[in-house]
Amino acid sequence: MSNNPGKKGKPAPWVKRSQEHRERALQEYRRANHPAYDEWCHRRTEASIQIRNEEEAAQPEFWQIGAALKAGDKRLRAWDKANPSPLSWEDYTRLEAEFDKVYVPKDFS
Repeated sequence: MSNNPGKKGKPAPWVKRSQEHRERALQEYRRANHPAYDEWCHRRTEASIQIRNEEEAAQPEFWQIGAALKAGDKRLRAWDKANPSPLSWEDYTRLEAEFDKVYVPKDFS
């Protein structure tokens, strides 16, 4: 592994990997400890897949991919408005505090 400390103010690669690992672990912790949020995440993923498939079917040509993605994002934002996340700010901060008590950072250096 390189000793590259990062360039132009960016974090070093191992710092970035450590941050990404923490974020993934925190998301898994939230889903494991908040069943309503986990169920909402599953429904949102299913909706996202369905919307993307419908948009790709409506605009199947290669040159239409950008328009299909843009339309899919717009529909997914509308779904998010119609189906708000059950994870409140209080739950979010509480779960993050609980997670920080038990999380042991993984060493990527």
